[in-house]
Amino acid sequence: MVADLLKTDSCAPEESKSLNGSDRVLAILNLLGSFPDGIGLNELARLLKSPRSSVHRALSALRRANLIEQDRDSRYRLGYGLLRLAFSYYEELDEVGRIRPVLSALAQKFGETTHYAVLDQFEVMYLAKIQPARSRYQMTSVIGGRNPAYCTGVGKSLLAYELKSLGAVEEFVAQHQSSMVKHTGHTLTSASALHRDFEQTREEGYALDREEHEPGINCLAIPLFLTSKSVPDGAVSITAVAQRFPLKKLEASIDLARKVIREHLGEVMA
Repeated sequence: MVADLLKTDSCAPEESKSLNGSDRVLAILNLLGSFPDGIGLNELARLLKSPRSSVHRALSALRRANLIEQDRDSRYRLGYGLLRLAFSYYEELDEVGRIRPVLSALAQKFGETTHYAVLDQFEVMYLAKIQPARSRYQMTSVIGGRNPAYCTGVGKSLLAYELKSLGAVEEFVAQHQSSMVKHTGHTLTSASALHRDFEQTREEGYALDREEHEPGINCLAIPLFLTSKSVPDGAVSITAVAQRFPLKKLEASIDLARKVIREHLGEVMA
């Protein structure tokens, strides 16, 4: 997790010696998110490859803003001020407020985890998630978390409307080729295969994750056109354990899923 965070543009090890100002502050916030029990100043400075004094100044600024806190052992962690800020923003999203009842209804109807996600270039970001109380399998997704778009149901359902030609898909694959790994034996990584999948998604109005991102997990995703008739705002998904809810059964449930969505949001589907 820490290694992944340090690969971001502002936190890469080869650039960390030149971190300054806002870059250092953001790098610290990213790292503290991986240490819920806190981390000391020396360890932070080592991970960031930055001078101890510079890291201390950034930490002091974050403490004054009530975004981080320091415990009795002088270990730093994210503060409740940051959580209040994040949740306040999250609760004000009208989009999420409209979608959550849909996710709850779908989770109750299917007994599976439901998500709402939006597209952010190469990735999808999850804005809402409902997990049934009786669910025995805990999905790894989290609100605010991200996953690659090319191998997730929500991602493919949204990319299909961004990349409508083979040329556009080829350009996307060429641009992100180094990041497009095969997570499972079912992951699609070639432009031709993705193009065919996107064409089918646009034709049928939904996308499938056929154990492409995680073994044993299938997903049915439906793009929602809340503010535009041509570009989806986001997508809802039903994410199911393959053994309990086989892919054919999940796909055959598309009409029921659409019915639930229509009852709460009206005609917002392709």
